[in-house]
Order: sequence, then C-alpha cells, then structure tokens
Amino acid sequence: MRTLRRFLLTLSYVTSFPLKGIADTEDYETSLSGLAKYLPSAGMVIGICLTGIAAVLLLKMQAPHLVSAAILTIAWLCITGGLHFDGLMDAADGIFSHRNKERMLEIMMDSRVGNFGAMTGLAVLLVKFSCIASLCDNVPLLLGALLIVPAWARWCELYAIGRFPYARPEGKGKIWHDSTNFPADLFKGLLIPLMVSVATAAQIGLSPTLLIIAFGLVSGLVASHWLASHIEGHTGDTYGAVVELSEAGCLLFTSIVLS
Repeated sequence: MRTLRRFLLTLSYVTSFPLKGIADTEDYETSLSGLAKYLPSAGMVIGICLTGIAAVLLLKMQAPHLVSAAILTIAWLCITGGLHFDGLMDAADGIFSHRNKERMLEIMMDSRVGNFGAMTGLAVLLVKFSCIASLCDNVPLLLGALLIVPAWARWCELYAIGRFPYARPEGKGKIWHDSTNFPADLFKGLLIPLMVSVATAAQIGLSPTLLIIAFGLVSGLVASHWLASHIEGHTGDTYGAVVELSEAGCLLFTSIVLS
C-alpha cells in the first residue's frame, strides 16, 4: 500500500488528476522525497489516457485527422496541467538569453513568459500537433507511440534528475534530485517503460517499437546533457524541458521515419 500511495502522490504532482488529498496529512514538499523513480510509471498512466482518447477519436468516432491531432495535443497539455510545458518555456527564456549562469537562472525564475519561451513553446506544440496528424494515417503506430513515449520521456527526466547536480541552492525540484539514488533508481525506473514497450511490440512489431524507444531516448538524453551544459546542472524547469523535448523529438523522428 505504501508503494501505491507513493506512486499516486507522484501522479498528483505531475498530472492534473485530483489526487492532492493524498498528501493532506503531511508536509507536501517533504513527502516528495524519493518519488523520482515513479515518474516513468506516471508516464505510463499519461500514455494510457492518450491512447484511449486517440482510439475513441480515430476508431470509434472516425474524427478528421487534423481535429484528432488538435484534441490530442490539447489533451496532452491538460492531463499534465502544463507543468512540463511551463518548465520548457521558462528554460528557453533563460538559456536563449545567452547570459551567464546566474542571470539565466534569474530569468528562469520569472513567472512571466518572454519571447524565447513563447517561440519555443509554440514550436514544440506545432511539432506535436503536426506529427500526431501525420501518424493518424497509421493508427496502430500512433497508438503505440502515444502509449510508450510519455513513459520513456520521464525515464529521461529521471536520468537528468539523478545524473546532474541541482543548479540552485534551493528550489522546488531540489528534493527530487537530493532524494534520488543514482543509478539504482534509474534501473528501478526501467520496469514500467519496458513493460509498456513489450505490450506495444506485440501490436506493432519489435522493430518499430525499438525505433520509437531509440528516438525518445536520443532526444531526451541529448536534451538532458545540452541543458545541463548551459547552467551546470538542472532545475525543476529544465526537468520539464527534458520531458517536452524527448516527447516532441520522438514524435518527430517517428513520423519522418516510420509513418
């Protein structure tokens, strides 16, 4: 029961599901300790939700592809509460300012979205929307991608959390880094992505599944290292950016190579 509660607590933090009451009896920030290893499992739940929505739109309702892509892109944002997308825009404002590390971190702390954040956010949304629309011609492939992409993207986030130092003395994301046992938690976090990947391979084949995984991992791990190289570590904002860039990159390569 404790493991289930910890997983639900993780899910309450990284999605918009109404689960915040799980932490009512204890300090919410303190209770986040040690939850990073559950992030890929939370990604699995997000993937299941997206797959279900896509199946209803394309198989049951036979909605137009552009309409389906728009609904799925918006649903993706709504399910996550825009948490990772907000981090992406904040990180873009800071890093693309081309200032020193301290100034970048100050800009990322600003709740207002600047030009670089708006342009980067729009670009990522456009990539997701267009790639989903192109993959609607191959429904099994789209369903498989939507199922496994969120889980592997959050495994890349787990890698960023454990592998790199936290770039600020304090912050909302610091407890995630400080309480992660790296690399042990990284291996623990592999179970769920591998499980959903096996299920996907049974539907669309082993080769396409392995390529989707490879696209997601390359996008996410490259993003992790690239972001860390600018601010000598990561913050809560860049954790979100890793997720968004891994998802968008995976969909982009999948639509180009496999659709």
